[in-house]
Amino acid sequence: MCAVNLRQNMGLSYLNYELMKHINGDTQMTDVWRLPAIAPWEKKCTKHPTQKPLGLLSRIIMASTKAGAWILDPFAGSSTTGIAANLLGRRFLGIEQEEEFAKISKARREEIENIRTFATYKRKIPDIVKAENTQTDCFVCREAESIDDLPFL
Repeated sequence: MCAVNLRQNMGLSYLNYELMKHINGDTQMTDVWRLPAIAPWEKKCTKHPTQKPLGLLSRIIMASTKAGAWILDPFAGSSTTGIAANLLGRRFLGIEQEEEFAKISKARREEIENIRTFATYKRKIPDIVKAENTQTDCFVCREAESIDDLPFL
């Protein structure tokens, strides 16, 4: 069995082609993505020198995982990957050796534990809005009334 088939059979390879096509106006998504830079609301808990935009990490996660999947980031930094994962109904494990960045990660996580902040963040990321309108496996925060209703936080 070739490596690609083995990866697919083990569940290690996944591409949500239809969702990526939908997000891109019903045309195949190319390998060049035009996304906005980090917005000021993404930096509320302080700045990380290499922080990535939530829109970028959200798109990568939607393209390559299913709802409920585990995502590992061994160099978590400010945990943008974790925030995006939680917004999309994925589970997250981040590893960070720098105490300063671990504190930023914790503050960002605590910030989205507020259901209104959680919902606001989701509404600010256009790809998530498009996905929620079409995906049956995409967690829609409208269903949650409190943070306790979020199964992955």
